[in-house]
Amino acid sequence: MSYVCFDIGGTSIKYVLTNKDGTILSRGSSPTIHSSTEEFIDFLVKKVRYYEERTRIKGIGISVPGTVEKETGKSILGGAILHLYDKNLRELLAEHFSCPIHVENDARCALMAELTMGAAKENQDVVLMTIGTGIGGAVAYDRKIVYGNHYTAGEFGMIRLDALNHPTKTMHELASTAALIKRYKEKKFLFPSALVDPQSIFSEMHRDEETRQIVDEWATYLSAGIFNIAAGFNPEKIVIGGGISANPSLLPLIREKLEENPHWKDYRADIEIARFKNDAGAIGALSFLLQTNQQTSVKGENYVS
Repeated sequence: MSYVCFDIGGTSIKYVLTNKDGTILSRGSSPTIHSSTEEFIDFLVKKVRYYEERTRIKGIGISVPGTVEKETGKSILGGAILHLYDKNLRELLAEHFSCPIHVENDARCALMAELTMGAAKENQDVVLMTIGTGIGGAVAYDRKIVYGNHYTAGEFGMIRLDALNHPTKTMHELASTAALIKRYKEKKFLFPSALVDPQSIFSEMHRDEETRQIVDEWATYLSAGIFNIAAGFNPEKIVIGGGISANPSLLPLIREKLEENPHWKDYRADIEIARFKNDAGAIGALSFLLQTNQQTSVKGENYVS
């Protein structure tokens, strides 16, 4: 018996066939369908049918961007996928399949993956921050996923870091990978359309002083956001995810910046890179799916045993 799990992003849809312990048996990826919900659902159905022809499918797990209503799986906001706004993927797929289906926010899926099988499997109070095109996040207390009043707990990207000099800018505009790339292009007088790999910026900073200063400024904003999260949530561990987290220079840089903060000693938390990278959404969706009928029903929380 196997499970089909989708990790849906603004650029691509990743899908895996996995068993219940998270071992990936097959995987694939395709560009995200932005044209219509009908074509989008048709794509998901065809992928599940493909796997159904080869094995028994026990359930379907889906990780999506945006704000997801916990009780129903409805996408209140669909992130970069505009046609998903106010759509219920669980109900739409239930028209085609009778197996259990679980839909969850992508950052919460990433945290669930780390809690069940990754960097936080031995921890109780954990915050996850994802660094990518924007800043994402999720929170767990006593291994219970926190949703908040409007299902937006963990929206760290909306934290304001410099209200005096940048009153309208949030962590999205100052501390994301996109922010780093934008600042690099400005300082290097590159066209906005120029393709820049953030990993190459990190490599370049070791031999170019101007690039080092660009990264240093970016890391200052990023570490300030991490400190604010540590002070506000008092977690046992902060897990850092997102594509840039794979760069070996990132974690030492964050730690160095935090140590420069005289208040860090009072709010110190372990900081660790996420174990799951590209598979975080799918593995987290699987974990949510498996616990659908086992979770403790507490308003606003999901329990991870």
